[in-house]
Amino acid sequence: MDEYWESLGPNGPFLRELFHNQSQQLAQLQTTNNALHDQTLEAQSDITDAAASAIAQAILTNTPSGSHLPRGVKVADPEYFDGSRDRAEQFVRSICIAITMQLDMFADERMKILYALSFMHGGIAQIWAENETNVILSYTSTFATLTNYCQA
Repeated sequence: MDEYWESLGPNGPFLRELFHNQSQQLAQLQTTNNALHDQTLEAQSDITDAAASAIAQAILTNTPSGSHLPRGVKVADPEYFDGSRDRAEQFVRSICIAITMQLDMFADERMKILYALSFMHGGIAQIWAENETNVILSYTSTFATLTNYCQA
């Protein structure tokens, strides 16, 4: 490699030093970029976890536990939720309505959580919901009830 730099004549040492410095700066930029990418992923995860906890808490708070509607009442399915903040309140409300109107359809609190997760599609909500669903379905969740889930 030294032969190459020497072949450039009197500017060779200068160009070699310039190239070396640029290579070091590029490596530093790549390291910084990787660190920023990791921080972004962590922030997205934190936001998703906070939103999911808020949604679960709202469902818990707004879902009565003892009333049933007569059989044959049809309830509209909630719209899918992609994790956007501007649709979170609407999503929580639609889940609460659906659960309240179909209480006899849910054997336990775990089923209410799975029901809510089943309507999270697209965006960061889908990734989070898939992970949570797998944990709940494999019975490895540390949360036995919706209350425990919301308090985490």
